[in-house]
Amino acid sequence: MMINLKYIGKNVSLQVLRDVVTEKGLNTTHKLLLNPQDYNTVILEQANLFEEVQQIPLTVNGIVIIKDDDKEIPYGTVGIT
Repeated sequence: MMINLKYIGKNVSLQVLRDVVTEKGLNTTHKLLLNPQDYNTVILEQANLFEEVQQIPLTVNGIVIIKDDDKEIPYGTVGIT
């Protein structure tokens, strides 16, 4: 699987992920991979915003977000497949 990395910085958030999807012109054939710490941050943000946890798989603008259990994606970076 080919993964392109996009460095975001320390504050990966739902808005940042929406911006990446728009900036890169991603569609439903793509997936976003997040470092486990960033993934947990996004889940908590989503739960606080909507007062519930979204069903798995977690999505943003229709793009599936996956936790990188292999820890290949560095903190503060989004992997795009």
